[in-house]
Amino acid sequence: MSVAIQRLNKSFGNNRVLSDIDLNIERGELFSIVGPSGSGKTTLLRIVAGLETQDSGHVSIDGRIVDGVPPNRRNVGMVFQNYALYPNRTVAENIASPLLVKGVRRGEALAEVEEIAKRLGIEEVLDRLPGQISGGQQQRVALARALIKKPVVFLLDEPLSNLDAQLRFSARKFVRQLQRDLGITTIYVTHDQSEALSISDRIAVMNRGRVMQVGS
Repeated sequence: MSVAIQRLNKSFGNNRVLSDIDLNIERGELFSIVGPSGSGKTTLLRIVAGLETQDSGHVSIDGRIVDGVPPNRRNVGMVFQNYALYPNRTVAENIASPLLVKGVRRGEALAEVEEIAKRLGIEEVLDRLPGQISGGQQQRVALARALIKKPVVFLLDEPLSNLDAQLRFSARKFVRQLQRDLGITTIYVTHDQSEALSISDRIAVMNRGRVMQVGS
């Protein structure tokens, strides 16, 4: 699905964090947003997800304006920087949680968990708690939990920043290959320009709440 962001503005009190943002993300594209801390990248991603509300402007998914549509009805999957896994639930329960919330039967949900876990190479850790697996495995659990909903848009907020340098390099290739295999429209936020350059179809450079440049 394509994503269109039109004349988007957002302030927190007197602090203007987004100013007249215009972006068009094409169907099946991996589109990265890169910029320093405080440039508005995460706020923009959260508005697309429906977790924040813009002051003005519009967000459209596949030509449909989703302003005011709650997150659970936008059919987007989001992976947060800290992964936001439930520490007292097993890996399988973490991945299944979006389906269980939607009322999918437990047996059916766990069957889907096994399928996506095999795809992401984490089927051997399904019965463990998040604290019992590596950072790279936690990252894949977070990806699996977002993907199991079969979202039309995938939103990634600094998903590799908690990994060490060597693991981050291999994770880049994994995320890019996964995105290509699934063909899912993806918006990827990072402050690491080398990361953005290595995996993206196109990149938007942001600074102080504005888009400075967009290109391949």
